[in-house]
Amino acid sequence: MPAITIKEIKAAFQLGLKAYEQDISASQLKNKLVDDYAMNPSSAHGYIEIVQHMLNGRQYTRTINAQATEFYLQHIYERYGIDKLKNAVEAVRKHLDYYLTTKTSKQQAVRKICEQYTLICEQDFEFSDLDKSVQLASLDCSEARLLRLKSAPQKALLIDAQTKRFRRNPDVVAERFFLAQGICEACNKPAPFKRKDGRPYLEVHHKKMLSAGGLDCLENTEALCPNCHRERHFG
Repeated sequence: MPAITIKEIKAAFQLGLKAYEQDISASQLKNKLVDDYAMNPSSAHGYIEIVQHMLNGRQYTRTINAQATEFYLQHIYERYGIDKLKNAVEAVRKHLDYYLTTKTSKQQAVRKICEQYTLICEQDFEFSDLDKSVQLASLDCSEARLLRLKSAPQKALLIDAQTKRFRRNPDVVAERFFLAQGICEACNKPAPFKRKDGRPYLEVHHKKMLSAGGLDCLENTEALCPNCHRERHFG
C-alpha cells in the first residue's frame, strides 16, 4: 500500500472532525478516503476514528504514522485549545503504553512528538487534570488499564521541583479505585460520600511517597477514605 501522505492526513482529519462534531461513525465516512485517495478501507477507518479518540482522550489501538500524529495534535490544539490537547496527548500516551505490550517497535518518532506536546500541557498544568484523566481511564475496562500498566513508566514525572508536583498515571488511580470497589482499604468501611458524578469518594495514597522515590504503580498504592488517608500521613 502506498505511504499515507499529508494530503490523505488532512482529508482524514477533516472527516474525523466531522465524525466527532456530528457524532457520525468513522465507517460511514471512510469511503470518501477510499474513493478520492485510494486508501485502504481499514486505514481510512482508523485515520478518521483516531481523531475522535484523541478528542475524547480515549485509547486507540490502530496506528497512524508520526506525521499524522503531529498534524492531529497541532490542529486539535489550534482548533480547540489546551483542554482538548490534553485529551489528545492522553490518548496518545495510552496508545503508546498499549502498543508496547503487543508490538516490538517502541514508535520512537511518535513518542518524541508526544513528549513535545506533553511539555505544552505541563505548562498549563492544573490539579484537576488528574481527576479528569482518571475519569477517562475509568471508562476503559480493567483489562485495558492493566495491559497499559504492564509497560507504563512507574517513575512519576516531576513537573515542579519547588513544590514537588508529580504527573501521576491515571490508570493507576482508576484501577486502584476499581479494585477497592468503594471500600476503604484501611478501615474496610464504605466511602463516606459520593462525588458529584456518583463515584465513591476515596483517595489514592502512595505507601512510599513519590517525593521519597516511591513508584507510581498499583503495588505502591491503596485507596483510602479521607480519615485513613490523613492518619497515614499524620498519625
